[in-house]
Formats: sequence, C-alpha cells, structure tokens
Amino acid sequence: MGIFKLLKGKNNILTKGFASTLIKVFGALANYLLSYLIAQKYGAEGNGVFALFLTYTVILSTVLYLGLDVYLVKHVSVLMKDSFHGDIKKLYYKILSHYLIPVSAGLLLIGYGLYIYFDQILIVTVALGLIMNVFIDINSAVFRGMKKAEWYSFFTQFSKYFITIILFLLPILSENQDRIILVYLLSLFVNGVFSYALLKINFNKFLIQDQSFAQAKYTLKSLFNSSKEFFFSSILIITLLWIDFIIIDIYLDEDQAGIYSIALKLSNLVTFSFIAFSAFLAPRISEIHAGGDTKKLQMVLSQNFILVLPLLVVPALVIFLFAQPLLNLFGEEFKEGWIVLLLLTAAQFVNGILGPVSLLLQMTNYQKLFQNILFVTFVIKLILSFVFVSFWGINGIALASFLGISLWTIVGSYFIYKKLKVYSWFHVNDLKTLYNHYIK
Repeated sequence: MGIFKLLKGKNNILTKGFASTLIKVFGALANYLLSYLIAQKYGAEGNGVFALFLTYTVILSTVLYLGLDVYLVKHVSVLMKDSFHGDIKKLYYKILSHYLIPVSAGLLLIGYGLYIYFDQILIVTVALGLIMNVFIDINSAVFRGMKKAEWYSFFTQFSKYFITIILFLLPILSENQDRIILVYLLSLFVNGVFSYALLKINFNKFLIQDQSFAQAKYTLKSLFNSSKEFFFSSILIITLLWIDFIIIDIYLDEDQAGIYSIALKLSNLVTFSFIAFSAFLAPRISEIHAGGDTKKLQMVLSQNFILVLPLLVVPALVIFLFAQPLLNLFGEEFKEGWIVLLLLTAAQFVNGILGPVSLLLQMTNYQKLFQNILFVTFVIKLILSFVFVSFWGINGIALASFLGISLWTIVGSYFIYKKLKVYSWFHVNDLKTLYNHYIK
C-alpha cells in the first residue's frame, strides 16, 4: 500500500503523467535542437520566418477545428467510460468523411487558385500545413480522449519536431531560409500517415476485444452544435498565446520574431511537465465530473499539483539564474532577449502554479464562462501590447503577455473554486487527506 497506490492501475495519474512528461521532455529537446540548427544555419531571421509561419498555421488551424478537438477529448472519454467503443470509431469517421476531407479539398483548390493568380508558393504551403496540422491534431484528440496520453503527447509535442530535425540534417536544404517550411510540411505528412495508421489499429482492437456496436447517430449539425461551445474558447486561447508574433510582424522585424521565439521556447520549460500531465488529466476530469464526485476530483487535482510542483520550480529557478547564458547557446544575437525570457518565464510559472484552469472549466461544462474570461483578457492584452510595443519593443509585448496570462489564470481559478468547490491549485488542507490515503 502506501505511496505505491499512486502507481496502481493502468490509468493512474503518476504512470500516465510521467510517460507523457518523458515524451514532452524529448519533444522540448527536439524543439530546442531544431531552433538551434535553424539559428546556426539561418540566424535569428530564419527562426523568425519559421515562427511566423507556425503562428499563422496554428491560428488558422484552430479556426478549422471548430472546437472539435476539445469536444472529442471530452466526449470520447465518456464513451470510453461507458464502453461504447463502436461510437468512437463512428464519430471519428463521421468527422473525417463529412467534414475534414471536403474542407481539405476546398482548401487545396482555393490555395492553388490563389497561387496561380499571385504566383506565391507560400499560399499553397500554408494550405497544406493547415490540412495536415488539423488532421494530426484531430487524431491526437481521439488518442487523448481514449486516455492514451502518451500517443497524444508523441504526435503533438515530439514527432513533428523530431522528424523535421532528421530531414533538416539531410542534404536537401539550400541557403534559402524558406526551405525549412517545406521540410516541416514533409514532417507533418509523415506524422499524419503514422497517426492515422495507429488509430486504425486501436479501432480494430476495440472490435476484437468486445465486439461493441455504435449506439448513437452523429450528424454534422449535432457535432457542431456540441463543439461550438469550445470553438471560441480555443480561438481565444491560441490567439492569446500567438498574438505576440503577429504584433511583432506588424511593428518589428523577423530578427525580433526569432529572438522572441527562442525566449518563448525556453520559458515553456517551466510548464512542459504541467502540460504533459494535463494530457491525461483532461479525460479524467470529464469522467469524474460526470460522476459528480467532488472529493475525488479534488484528490486528483492535489495529486497532480504535488507531482508537477518540483518540475515547475526547478526550471523556473534555472532560467531566472541563467537567462543570458541559456540564450547565448543559440547565438550572440539572442542575448538581448533576456528580459523577454524572464517575463515569459514568470507568466508560465503563474500559469502552472495555479493548476489546470482551462481544463477544469472546459471539461465541467463551464466553457461559456471560460470563454468570457478569455475574451476580456484578450482585449486587455491586445490593448496593452499595442501600447507597450511602441515604448519597449519586444520587452513590452512580453510584459503584456505576462499580465494577460496571469490575469485569466487567476480569475479562472477563482471561479473554479466558486462554481466547482475545488481548488485548481494545492490547498494545505488536502495534505492530511493525501497523507492518510497514500502514506499510511
């Protein structure tokens, strides 16, 4: 018994969390190595070009999700709990055949038409990036809902960068910095094929194990009616996180975007364990809330906090103590971003220390409230960004980001306690409960 209760069962938070965290660690290393390789070959400008491409791809991809990615995590977790495995397969193929394939065909036609008219290959590459990115993330959302958090983390946080690195090291790159975008697209294609093949294998296992049959009838209208609740929240979250690069693109230059990109990636070290554990936490929250067990929900949240706390504090301290040397690893020109790094690290620390605010609100039917919090925060951050950038450049944008992320996290955690009667962070009163449950 004792503390080893945390390790019991295939769905325990510790085992699943550490599996995801380990993948996230390798993903972070791959991301930093890719940034280092780009910096060495193309400098800060090359990193800026790549960061801006990712910015527009991620934001537009979120529009195409229409909230289906978050909806799938929540709904698939419930279907898994009720053993309606046939419904999961039916739901996935309904989205694939009736939405994603037609939309992809339309995007390709529009992209090709615009390419013919404007003679800009970038238009076609963005269209391809959108299609493959959405396809991979929809597949990953299904894995996450099935509590296969390790595969969700693998496809969203590791393999895209790892395969890009392999392709980057092959003698196929020219001195044209835009070529890195084509390499990244090829990596997305490989990941899309692999994720789909793996998903099919899991669907076949369902049929072999229990011969489950579909119970529900899914229509596009019913799916969009359910997913629209998550749509605007997803748009606001992504835009809130990536708007910095759009403002840099408008007011500054690609060198500044490259410096900001590296600082942002380093600051993400603070929350990589928090995000990795959240990959498994999302379906657990949905499942427990559906059962109405508030005490169990608080127990899981408290466990999560204990496990991720040292993984939040240690990297934050390292970054605060060695900000300039860390940036200098990528090149001398990146050292000027040390203030940006400190501000973004502080923002990530606040976000992590207050717990899985966005997951709690979205997985417990308070997505409308979450949407309102995000919208107010987005407006405030946007105003501050436009004001601060004129005075302090990228430092001002980072300051606005710190204030924006801190605001929505603090307000969100307050409403979680008021609405759900649980703490998103660790509360001292839970220490005795955890001790009695796991130590005694």
